Amino acid sequence: MSDERRQNRAVVKEDERVLVYIDRRRSKVVRAGKGEYGTDKGYIRLEDIVGLEYGSAVRTSTGKEARVMRPLLIDYLMRGFRRATQVIYPKDLGFIVLLSGIGPGSRVLEAGVGTGFLTATLAHFVGDEGHVYGYEVREEFAKVARKNLELAGLSHRVTIKVRDVREGVDERGLDAAFLDLPDPWGVLSVLREALTPTSPVVVFLPTTNQVSKLLQAVRAGKYGVDIHVYEILMREFQPKPDALRPESFMVGHTGYIVFFRMI
Repeated sequence: MSDERRQNRAVVKEDERVLVYIDRRRSKVVRAGKGEYGTDKGYIRLEDIVGLEYGSAVRTSTGKEARVMRPLLIDYLMRGFRRATQVIYPKDLGFIVLLSGIGPGSRVLEAGVGTGFLTATLAHFVGDEGHVYGYEVREEFAKVARKNLELAGLSHRVTIKVRDVREGVDERGLDAAFLDLPDPWGVLSVLREALTPTSPVVVFLPTTNQVSKLLQAVRAGKYGVDIHVYEILMREFQPKPDALRPESFMVGHTGYIVFFRMI
């Protein structure tokens, strides 16, 4: 390959975040440069991947092949983020974002940041023109979420406040709200003040009795219309052309998604 062509190809730079992929069970988002990425299949010196073209094959210390790739958002979530709480899984995150209709430039509220899985997803979609305002009551969770957002390069799109959202929020004219709280019915009046009329509200809840209590509150206070309740199930298949079949285990119930438009 000519020097000119090589210069036009994307290569791994010092301190850049990359995905080192050995197989589905052994892959991780790492920082190119110093240190090692170790697995039961051997280790890779991270200084050795600096200067490689993306997609290049490298070998572990035991000779196992690995690939160096650009990380996607889902790689950061599942192979890079630290977890300090229960998280909302990708199968639910994608549908939540689609329901909300958010996009570049959207300004949104999130209550119950936790580890930051939903926060990072929202930040990814609102772009540099938009912003996510997150409220989290526990400082230790907010700290983990901030570090995860920094890892994914999304922290500049997010403001996390260590405060109880039930006490009110500072923002007004927001485009959507996302709640991951055990008692979301307690913040409906706060949302009415913060959101523009007819803005979507999406709530994630683990049990049916919580869903029922939320629905009663929304109807009693006439907070919303176009109300829906969803549960997302996902089944993955083993990608073997000669033995295509479902995986033995699947991510079944994770939670319920409640959607309505604030009025």
